[in-house]
Amino acid sequence: MAIVGINTDKENPPFTIADFLFWRREYKKYMETDEGKVAFDNLYPIANNKIFYSIFGSDWKYAMSLCIAHYLYIIGQSEQNPGGSTLGSIAGGVTKGILTSATIGGFNKSFDLDKSLVNGSEYVWWNKSAYGAELIALLTSKGVPSIMVITSGPIPGSN
Repeated sequence: MAIVGINTDKENPPFTIADFLFWRREYKKYMETDEGKVAFDNLYPIANNKIFYSIFGSDWKYAMSLCIAHYLYIIGQSEQNPGGSTLGSIAGGVTKGILTSATIGGFNKSFDLDKSLVNGSEYVWWNKSAYGAELIALLTSKGVPSIMVITSGPIPGSN
């Protein structure tokens, strides 16, 4: 028996900070800093191994920008947490999740940590930022090839 599927081409064209900034101009000042350049250099390989030109086509640079911005947002969120020398002092901070209600008089808010903007448990992590949610929405607009053929014997010509 053999199982044959479509392999995704994982070779991407070059992608630069200038490409990122075309789509995500709000990061311009940050990317001009040494810290921003280090962040891009660390996040680019992650995005490049997740976002493939063969899937996104002409939207590829936009998708790469959304992916990198999502990671930057997550990092930025963690910087809002109080720092310290103990895990307890580091673990405090902002609540994450989908805002389910808010009250103006006497200000009140609540979050639902189990909801996502796009249904499916595989999307929860991407829904931690508007960038990630937009990336997943863009992905759902693409026809991702997922053909699989199962034969009763080996593939002719293969060993």
